[in-house]
This record gives sequence, C-alpha cells and structure tokens, in this order.
Amino acid sequence: MEYLKKADKTAEANTLEAQEVVNAMLSNIEKNGEQAVRDYASKLDNWEGEILLSKDDIESIIADVPQSVKDDIDFACKQVYQFAKEQRDSVEEFYSKNNGVEAGQKLLPVNVAGCYVPTGRYAHIASAYMSIATAKAAGVPCIIACSTPFKGKSIHPYVLYAMKAAGADYMMTLGGVQAIASMTYGLFTGKKADIIVGPGNKFVAEAKRTLFG
Repeated sequence: MEYLKKADKTAEANTLEAQEVVNAMLSNIEKNGEQAVRDYASKLDNWEGEILLSKDDIESIIADVPQSVKDDIDFACKQVYQFAKEQRDSVEEFYSKNNGVEAGQKLLPVNVAGCYVPTGRYAHIASAYMSIATAKAAGVPCIIACSTPFKGKSIHPYVLYAMKAAGADYMMTLGGVQAIASMTYGLFTGKKADIIVGPGNKFVAEAKRTLFG
C-alpha cells in the first residue's frame, strides 16, 4: 500500500513522560480536590479567577460579542443539533422474543457529559458546539463545558457564547489535565461526568485515556 502521507510515530519516551506527569496530577487532584485544581490553574495557566462561571459572569464576558458572530454561532449550533437529532432518531429502539430468548435495544443517554474545548493560540469555537449540541441532541440532562483561560483572561468570549448557545449547563474556566479531572470527579459542580469528549494535547489525551480507557 502506498501512503500519500503518514503520521510520525510518537516517541515512547514522550508517552511515558506524559503518563508520569498525568498520573501525578490526577493523584494530587483526587487527594486534594478543588484546591489542587486551583493550584494547577494558577501555575500552568496563570489563572486565579473564578473557575465555575455564574450567569452574571457569563453575560458580562459575552456582552461585547458582535451580533454577526452570535448569529453565525447560533446558525452552526442549530445545524449541528438538528443533524445529531436526526442521527439519533434514525436508530430505533426494539424488543423481540424468539424461541424463549428476549432481546432488545434501548437508547439511554448518559447522565452527565463533560465537554473539553481547547483554546491555545486560537479560539476553537467549533469544538464547543460540535460536542455540546450533540450531547444536547442525545438527551443528556447535564452538560459541563471547560475551556482554558485566553490570554490571561477567562474563557474566550466567542467560545463562551458558543458553549451557552449550544446548551451547556455548567461552564468552567479550566484547561488541561485539571479540567478533565474536575469534570470526572465532579469538582466545583457536584456532577461527575460519565463521558469526556473534546480534543486536546498529549496530556489531555492521556488524562482521558487513564480515567476512561
């Protein structure tokens, strides 16, 4: 087989390093809870502000988002939601009984979904509505969304608006391993995520793998 493009193999040393860092962080957070998360947020992201955003915080941050941007995000959210809903509706529940054997299929959404939205050099707006709106369409009753502080401030206004428009119930200014751990352990919200979705760097990926396989 001829490959037009092949990904470089990840060095084993880098993988082991990520595992060691992530395991140490998860152990610390599991033991020391929210204070450990705040310490990592300060150390790694230079963030010492509020982590769980209130309704007033959210409205203040998104106040200056241009209406044209809001309209575009609203349109995208509706498109993603509608497509995901139609996907869900295309899978039917059923029950059958053959020769004394009972079998069936039911569609049961998870109770809590954690959606991670990375914000490094750029605001990944699409990651917000692609994950949150999809969870909403699936019927997930509680959706938690996390995104890193942007340029020393809270969540990027465009990303935060996308989170709100897509239907997130809780929004937290958190990035990296500490965000994944917080959603998994139910820190700051009291809601433990049954699933974590969203892209991230090698440390985020390793945290997801360690906690959810």
